[in-house]
Amino acid sequence: MEPRAKKPIRQRYGKDRERKSGDSALGRKIAVLGTGFFFLAAGLVLGGFIIYKALGRSEFFQITATSITGCRRTSKSRILELSGVDVHSNLLALDTKKARGEIEAHDWVESAKITRDWPNKLRIAIKERTPVAIVSMADGLYYLDQNGVAFAGVLPPEDMDYPLITGLTRENWPKSIKDSQLGEALQLIRQAGQGNAILPRQNISELNLDGKGNLTMYLVDRPFPIHLGSGQMGTKYYWLTKVLHRLYKSKEFEETIFVKLDYGRNRVLVGFANAG
Repeated sequence: MEPRAKKPIRQRYGKDRERKSGDSALGRKIAVLGTGFFFLAAGLVLGGFIIYKALGRSEFFQITATSITGCRRTSKSRILELSGVDVHSNLLALDTKKARGEIEAHDWVESAKITRDWPNKLRIAIKERTPVAIVSMADGLYYLDQNGVAFAGVLPPEDMDYPLITGLTRENWPKSIKDSQLGEALQLIRQAGQGNAILPRQNISELNLDGKGNLTMYLVDRPFPIHLGSGQMGTKYYWLTKVLHRLYKSKEFEETIFVKLDYGRNRVLVGFANAG
């Protein structure tokens, strides 16, 4: 048997050269197309930017009306001033994030929402903080909201008909109100604000926090100490309303000098001035 003839080496190399040549041509075409797409995209971006800047100066988008809602302690004029919006403002060019940040920097503003109403109207809705107490600090009195944020100084003759929280300083202010004396005080205030006629929020004069787990309450109509200790504030508020109801009914309230709800589990100790 004769050996099979081998293919010429130059034929195999010729095909390799043809393949490489074809790959190079394809690569050049892709590179040209890629460059074309790049310049096209860059042109579109640049053109869009130019159009955006032009529209940002157009009178068509000039803000002609601004609606502001949610103001009670703040004023619409002050909120408008903080937003930076004036007769020259353009709705398209307005930096709503920056405007919202400036508004929310106001002491009484908890949050703000800014909405564009095309083509030339702006809507600003704010949510104000709601004070539930006043906290006494070394540098004065501050309103306190339900989240434990001391947010604005109290300046007479402003409304001061809130429970006063004492015993806190900036140094011992809790990092979180959860499981803190301040959180327990706010829990009591929330419960007293639910409409119980025996102990409404308006009858709480002071809540003193000693930093050692002892919370003491004083009432408006007779400021004897009510020792609440710590923990189970919901249960203690319930028992306190029962005790106060009995004291009011038996006319022993005027003789009461203290109430201790930290005396033991479900136990209350009441002291009287005429006790032998």
